[in-house]
Amino acid sequence: MKDERTKQFAYSFHAATDKKGFVLSTIVTPGNVHDSHILQPLVEKIMEKIKKPFAVAADAAYKTPAIANFLFEQGILPALPYTRPKTKKGFIGKSEYVYDEYYNCYICPQGEILRYTTTTKEGYRQ
Repeated sequence: MKDERTKQFAYSFHAATDKKGFVLSTIVTPGNVHDSHILQPLVEKIMEKIKKPFAVAADAAYKTPAIANFLFEQGILPALPYTRPKTKKGFIGKSEYVYDEYYNCYICPQGEILRYTTTTKEGYRQ
């Protein structure tokens, strides 16, 4: 299933290659698993079976703070695309919210607590 409304067989194929294009490792996931959850296990498989890469290049689907943090902690250079902030004029930007790890919630600049309610079909938590 891709999401709650679309009943279909769906999957994603994630492949890691070296700079010459040789496949080093793969992971196949259900279609409703967001890409950003797969990079870390894929890199860990490569480190376990081959060696630690010097750098990891990935597209925007894999660009999250958690992935960047994981790569930095492993001493791996992340090569991730730049994306412009998408906040509309007059709205509060994502960077202005503070995540409270203990309570697993976000706090907006006005002090309101934003709690997790659901995950969208694109894999984003609301």
